[in-house]
Amino acid sequence: MAHNFDIPFEGDAEQILAKARKAIESGKGSMKGDNTAGSFSLPAGISKVKGNYVVESNNLKVTITDKPIYVSNDMIENTLKKHIS
Repeated sequence: MAHNFDIPFEGDAEQILAKARKAIESGKGSMKGDNTAGSFSLPAGISKVKGNYVVESNNLKVTITDKPIYVSNDMIENTLKKHIS
């Protein structure tokens, strides 16, 4: 089941997405897309966390589409917010 959450931000989408890309790539993950929408994948043990994002005004809307059972939705959400807010 997908998990959705929002990350509000100030400034332009390019800056927040650059932070997100840096955090994801530093964790050996990948991020594809542009300043309006895209997807990401990040290793999590023997599996991966996968998701999509859409930028609406000053809000980054994130959908986690796939994750290992042992990684909670809250853990993913809190980690992403910590690295890019």
